[in-house]
Amino acid sequence: MQLADDIRRLEEEIAQVEQVVELNQRLLGGVVKSEPPPTHLEALRGTLRSARDLFKHGQASSTEPLVRQADEGLSAVRRWLAVSDLAVSPFLLRTYLEKNRLGRKLLQTLIRYHLIKHPHAENDRDKLDYLLTAYFSPAAGEADPDKEALARGLEELLGSPLAPASLSDPAQVMLHEFESLIAMIGDFNDFDQLVQARMIERVRALKTNLAEEFYLSRVLATVVRFNLAFRRHFEFLFHQQLRHVREETRQEFEEAWAWLRKIEEAYESLAQAEAESAASTPASARDTGGGGPARLGRPLEVVDERPPIDRLIRRGQERQKESELRGIVNRLTRFIAKLPPELAEAGKVPFRLRQGELVLEDWEREAFDAAAQAAAPESTLAIQHCLGVVAWIEEELARYQETRDDRYLWKAHLDLLSYAVVRAVELLAGIRPLFRADAPAGEAAWLESLLAATQRLGAALNRVYPVFNEPARG
Repeated sequence: MQLADDIRRLEEEIAQVEQVVELNQRLLGGVVKSEPPPTHLEALRGTLRSARDLFKHGQASSTEPLVRQADEGLSAVRRWLAVSDLAVSPFLLRTYLEKNRLGRKLLQTLIRYHLIKHPHAENDRDKLDYLLTAYFSPAAGEADPDKEALARGLEELLGSPLAPASLSDPAQVMLHEFESLIAMIGDFNDFDQLVQARMIERVRALKTNLAEEFYLSRVLATVVRFNLAFRRHFEFLFHQQLRHVREETRQEFEEAWAWLRKIEEAYESLAQAEAESAASTPASARDTGGGGPARLGRPLEVVDERPPIDRLIRRGQERQKESELRGIVNRLTRFIAKLPPELAEAGKVPFRLRQGELVLEDWEREAFDAAAQAAAPESTLAIQHCLGVVAWIEEELARYQETRDDRYLWKAHLDLLSYAVVRAVELLAGIRPLFRADAPAGEAAWLESLLAATQRLGAALNRVYPVFNEPARG
């Protein structure tokens, strides 16, 4: 009878392990080259079939070696899985599952595998946490399961009643804190306020401190209840904020178009007046000396696997607008100052962005020249800032497009795009007064170039406008 039980246990484990092996191979195939499992599972199934046939015919002595052989082969697969699990990060698993919807049976298999796995790796807790939350997440329009429904679901998932496991005193205290946090979630009515409460950090510390008691069914039921309640309220407030950002930014676009029309009309009026009076602009207006701006900047950034949750908060606009724009303008300044002679004389020069490039015309580069800045400080600075906002938009738009299918990674880029739009409106409003009949000769000589710079900025705004008409992403 023991042999029959062993054969059945091994067959069930092979069926479970096979699905986990296939998933890990797909996950690792996208990031690293991994060795295949040491034993083919189909061969193990064949060994067990032979063992079962021999056992049915009463040949127990011949059955035992085959069962041992299958058990040893499965142990080698378990060791391979333990190593491959270390390479499969929770972020990698979550991203894959979000892009490749799995059936409930496979989710059940993955959950059971991570529950019975021994010993548990550090990553297993986060994986099981995510898998359980995905498994119990309600369909759109449905309410989250209550405590009783969740307990019944866990019993069904595990195939047995939830054991009233005894918890250590520290675990009892931590579970009580979980319950307190669940009760607090609904009190927040502002997204930034919810994030700044640092509930995720507090819960992550509780999950870590629970150690192996985290895997007890009583604890898991409470953890999943918190996850579902927090996610629902988080998503509600997050999308509420996104709607507000998009509405505000669309209003900024309307202002931008209005200022662009006013600038074009002002330039046409000046050109008409100049033609009528046959006034001329001094050709030497751009040839006097002067000093340039300070050359600072900010380092390149990398895309985080899982960005800190507080990066989803909309930062203060003034700080973001000024620091981002100043950094890009200073990068442009350094680039133009270091151009080799053969490029300095070229009509067009590509300025490398963090993603893509910005082609600079000769007159645009001339706006960074010290002599031009001395002759027309207002116009040249405005052109520099126009180019800076254009580069800012191009960089953040590329980053947004690159991360738009990844959960939340795009949010920081959407915010920076909205800040760039606000800065563009402020810039255009400041440029309009420069188009005046009594402008100094040095400034007047640059008005045509300044008009072209604003038109280039307008084209960049046209490219980013669709982003703020898209549905909110979660």
